[in-house]
Amino acid sequence: MSYETPANQRFAEATHQTIAWFWKRLNAGELELSPPFQRNPVWQVSQKSYLIDTILRGYPVPELYLQSSTTAEGDEVHTVVDGQQRIRACMEFVDGSYALTDDAGDYTGLAFSDLGDDLKRRIWQYRFVVRSLPIMEEDEIRDIFGRLNRNNVALNGQELRQATYWGEFITCVNKLSQDEFWVASKLFTANDFRRMLDIEYVGELVVAALFGPQNKKSSLDKFYSAFETDFPDRAKVEEIFAKVLGELTHILEWPNRWRWSKKVDFYSLFLALSSRADELPLNSADRVAFREKLIEFSESVNQLVRLPVGVSADPSVSLAARIYESGVRNSSDLASRRKRVMALQSVLWGPELTDELEESEASPVSRLATIEDLYASAASRDGEDDSPLDDVRE
Repeated sequence: MSYETPANQRFAEATHQTIAWFWKRLNAGELELSPPFQRNPVWQVSQKSYLIDTILRGYPVPELYLQSSTTAEGDEVHTVVDGQQRIRACMEFVDGSYALTDDAGDYTGLAFSDLGDDLKRRIWQYRFVVRSLPIMEEDEIRDIFGRLNRNNVALNGQELRQATYWGEFITCVNKLSQDEFWVASKLFTANDFRRMLDIEYVGELVVAALFGPQNKKSSLDKFYSAFETDFPDRAKVEEIFAKVLGELTHILEWPNRWRWSKKVDFYSLFLALSSRADELPLNSADRVAFREKLIEFSESVNQLVRLPVGVSADPSVSLAARIYESGVRNSSDLASRRKRVMALQSVLWGPELTDELEESEASPVSRLATIEDLYASAASRDGEDDSPLDDVRE
């Protein structure tokens, strides 16, 4: 009688490794905790403390996934495919990086050095169940990581994208998100950086700079997928970002007390400048003029936002400010995003908005061809029927 080999046989090998083993591998430079598909460290001290309390009690912890390999020089590399947060919490605790919080019960307030020898040994000797993955292509490893975490509510959309994509588009977005401007501007909190929300935001800016504002973050996945193997506009995008971010550092200080240090308003400001990137950099006189316009416009919008319900705006307030303020209420709605960009473009570049212009939506962004149009045109030239980005503007 013959038996068919189970489909998951190559993933069946499980071993046990102690915290001491991981510590030695880390110190030897043989432990890879942050492969490209892993999310950034996101656990707070309270979560780390709860894990250490679990270990001290001898309770089980979910299994880890490692891939081990050996280089041509004989060096071992152990890559953590799933379980980075748990291993990192243990390594940081034994290294003295934090003391236990109230989540650690009887051990509250204790650092590793405060523990008695018996408790230290209990930690060093704690054994994780480790599932060993065979050598395989990186895309398959990413797929495994994504599937392990797909139903884990702790993973957000961008963290899943990091696990799923590794091609031209995400490489470009990751590079742009490393610009020192994002730290200096204080647009993002420490938690935003941990959860990769800065990378998600930069991805939205990339898409909007090329194809106009989008309605949902969910459409981002379609761009990541469509430009996975080839992103022909990469050089163009990198040039736009260099020009716009460079110009913004000259026009305003960062962070600033006006609206432009808010993500919603920065989105509009970035697009208002990127739509005329070919006219950048500005001369000194124009920079002074732009600064004055942005400060005055910000104050006008703030006055409108603060108006009590039912109170009419001062007739002297510009139409652009009124249009912009109306687009602040539903900040991520596509129509609202377009309104804000149109209004800000008129303030910076002209012409001044009139009722007729508002009705016709005379904005460069509103005149952009939709991405469906672009791909339909390309498909017709190539004799193809389907667009790789069907329904991207859902």
